[in-house]
Parts: sequence; structure tokens; C-alpha cells
Amino acid sequence: KHTAAQSVISRVTGAFGKACGSLGILIAMAAIIGKCLLESGGAERIIRSALGLLGEKRAPLAFTGSGFLLGTPVFFDTVFYLMIPLGKALAMRFRENYGLYIMTIVAGATMAHSLVPPTPGPLFVAVQLDVDLGLMILMGLVVGSVACATGYVYAKFVNGHDKWRVPLRDSADLPLAKLEEIAQRDNKSLPPLGLSLLPVLLPIVLIAGNTILQKLIADPPAGLASFLSLVGDKNIALIISAAVALGLLAMQKRGDKQALFDSVQSALASGGVVILITA
Repeated sequence: KHTAAQSVISRVTGAFGKACGSLGILIAMAAIIGKCLLESGGAERIIRSALGLLGEKRAPLAFTGSGFLLGTPVFFDTVFYLMIPLGKALAMRFRENYGLYIMTIVAGATMAHSLVPPTPGPLFVAVQLDVDLGLMILMGLVVGSVACATGYVYAKFVNGHDKWRVPLRDSADLPLAKLEEIAQRDNKSLPPLGLSLLPVLLPIVLIAGNTILQKLIADPPAGLASFLSLVGDKNIALIISAAVALGLLAMQKRGDKQALFDSVQSALASGGVVILITA
């Protein structure tokens, strides 16, 4: 019995260590990227740009796309809490069904969070099933986009039924009286769209680029293959993107080192919990 118990403990600790080794850096870097996007205003810039492109009248479609884009590096609950105040503000301004905004935010964010690495769930599946991470990202984007579109259509359909209407209510942390202030924030205080998108798109481009080069080009140039093999490694790609995200936050905080330290500490604390749960 003693030997059997030791064997079980050995297997558990071995599997835990293996999972932490394969996922730890990825999840930690993804947490840093998400935290930096939130605190730098990059996430809000992405949302506002989507609203500006499609128009506030098409805010549900913009929320679906923004939720999908932000759901890749940012944890779902954070995306939800980030976008809900904007949804409330627009629902109040246009007298639209608040439930429509909730459903479109959830449709976008959950699909990315469930299907596209480097979020922990699909990342864990890719590692355990030995699926190439670049291929997982590409297929996750394709399947997730279709699922998002389906979710958007369903949300619009349900919105036509009065019994599904969700009224706006005051909340302790965000009274309705303050919602207009959210919609009137100064755009000049937010980072440019290109810089805001860079930490999100960079790991996807690097990892997917390495996969495409390996799969589609029989004899690629040695220099290019070597370079993409390095920067296209999932750990290196996420580390580079986290460094870019930290640079964006440093720019917005005007070099405030304490703000950077606090952000990294908070991100690693939340990421550590996810690593423990996932492993």
C-alpha cells in the first residue's frame, strides 16, 4: 500500500510538473499581455475603433468582433467586465435591449477563449493532443469566426422577442448616472490602434507564420527558416508580445516603474491561479 501510494503521488507530481513546464510560460505571458492591454487603455482603444468603424448603431456587431479579438490574450471574465460598462452606456443612449449587448459580448469572447490559443483551454488541448500550435491558432480562428457569426445572428433573433429584454439596473460599482461618463472619455488619452493591436496580433503572426512556412514551402530559405523557427516558437513569441505590451504600458504610464511592477505582479498572480487549475 505504501508503495502504491508513493506511485500515485509520483505520477501526480510528475504530470503536474510536465503541465507547468509546457504551459507555465505561455499562460504567464498571456496574463501579462492582457493586464497591460487593460491598464494602458489598449483594450478600450480596440473596442472604440470597432465602434467607430461600424458605427454605434451596429455596436452589437462591433462588440462581437472586439470580444473575439480581446478574448485571445485577455481572460474571458476580464473582457466581460471591460465591455459591459460600454454596453450599458450604449443601451441607455439608444434605448436598445441591454440583453443584446450581453449576448454579443459573450458570443465573441467565449469563442476566442475556448478555441484560440494562447488562452489556457485550447493551449492545454493543443499540448496534450500534440497538435501544432500554429495550426491550432489558424483553425481556432476559422471555427471561432463561424461560431461568432452564428452567435451574433442568434442574438439578433432573440432580441426580437420582448420576453428576452433585460432592463438596465443600478449597481454598486457602476451606477447608471456614471455611464455617460464612460462614453465621453477622452480618446486622446488612449494609445494608437496599431500599438494596441500589436500585442494581440504579434504572437498569432509569429506562430502561424512559422507553421505556414513549414507546411507550405518545401525548401524555404535557410536564414528565414531559422529566424521564424526561433521567433515562431510559442514561448518566444509570447515573451516578445509581453515585452511589447509592457512597452505600451510604460509609454502610457510615462515610465512609471512602480505601475509596471504592480501590473506584472497582478498579472502573474492571476496567471498563477490559472496555471495551478490547468495543471
